[in-house]
Amino acid sequence: MSSKKNVVVVGYSTFSWELVLQLRDQIDGRLYYVLPNWDQATEASLEGDIIAIRGEITDTAILDQLELERCHTFVSGSREDQANVLSALYAKNSGAQHVYARVFESKFMPLLESMGITPVQTSHHAAAFMAITILKPAVAELVSPRQGQFDIEEILASDFAELVGCRLGNLQGDRLHIIAVAKGNSTFLSYHTIVEPDSKLIIIYDKQIKKRLHQELRRVATEAARRSPVH
Repeated sequence: MSSKKNVVVVGYSTFSWELVLQLRDQIDGRLYYVLPNWDQATEASLEGDIIAIRGEITDTAILDQLELERCHTFVSGSREDQANVLSALYAKNSGAQHVYARVFESKFMPLLESMGITPVQTSHHAAAFMAITILKPAVAELVSPRQGQFDIEEILASDFAELVGCRLGNLQGDRLHIIAVAKGNSTFLSYHTIVEPDSKLIIIYDKQIKKRLHQELRRVATEAARRSPVH
């Protein structure tokens, strides 16, 4: 990379904590994490490559320590909408390039969008996708919920009997591709991975087939069964 990409995450929540863990060791720059109490800040600093700062996210004296004029991405991710909005507005006004604010009430969204801030209505489960948005924006754009061409979904193999017994490598169509099989705490990408009844499948598909996704899944499974005697 030609320039450093500093990332600032402010506010404590399961979402912000998971996001910081996803970003750790992945960015070419500094990763700041502002937390409201000493115990949380100490725990975060022990993770390595995280600059943990104790303070309130609406305290401008704290925010001014974060090099916001050189900040590539700023994420306000506490559990409080108002604090997230205020800190995001301050970061945007201070020169942060890409600013996100986690909000639960939709009434804040028009205000944020009008100021060039991206509202995030999400749980901690979406932290991994948020990390991809920061680290690999071109990839994230493909599967953006609003503008992307594709969508990603997780399904249970047990809901589609036709998929059970198929090889992962055979489960693909023109507008649909099953990219991974999750079993227990492990995820498998191998062509030869067999789909078992208790598996979870990660699917990427063209949004144009969303309404008939289940039909397409069954069709792909039927074709996979024809191609191989072991599915």
